[in-house]
Amino acid sequence: MKNNVTMRDVAELSGVSIATVSRYLNGKNKRLSLKTAEKVKDAIKKLKYTPDEAARNLVTKKVI
Repeated sequence: MKNNVTMRDVAELSGVSIATVSRYLNGKNKRLSLKTAEKVKDAIKKLKYTPDEAARNLVTKKVI
């Protein structure tokens, strides 16, 4: 079954913006406080979020 949890869902649960979730997922944690990074990490675990590879490939224009 496909996981339909989005970055928006993670952002809402953790109380941060979608951009903050994106920064966390892309490893740009240096710009996030430890408290914020922990909130995002907890929301990802709770929601069992996994990135959508098809969507990522559309953005990066990679062919699989």
